[in-house]
Amino acid sequence: MSEEDETAGPRLAEEIRLLAELVVEKAAPWLEGVVAAGHGDPDQAKPDGSACGWCPLCAIVAVVRGERPELVARVLEQLAQLVALLRAVLADRWEPDEGVHMPGFRPAPRPPADASVSVRVQHIAVRRRDEWEN
Repeated sequence: MSEEDETAGPRLAEEIRLLAELVVEKAAPWLEGVVAAGHGDPDQAKPDGSACGWCPLCAIVAVVRGERPELVARVLEQLAQLVALLRAVLADRWEPDEGVHMPGFRPAPRPPADASVSVRVQHIAVRRRDEWEN
């Protein structure tokens, strides 16, 4: 084991700690706003036990409870569209010679290459100047 490998663990732990501190520092104003809006206040809870339907914190709590709020439904729709897009891109990457661009789409097979088809390159004879005809 090299010396660099031995210091990688503590260095990684330090980087993770710094990242966590940065996230907490940046998220603190947002979390204070969520608490100020009445989240976590038992007096302002709705009778059905659900909180608001727009904030991510309440959406996560609703998903954990087994509910399916509107925000989560919209996120799932967008994720389904993203997966369809990725499948289309990957289908093009996997079978580029066949021209497949969408999953399930199969174009008509291409005709076989024919050797008798005219060539796009013209052969030009190059001669020295002293061999030119006058």
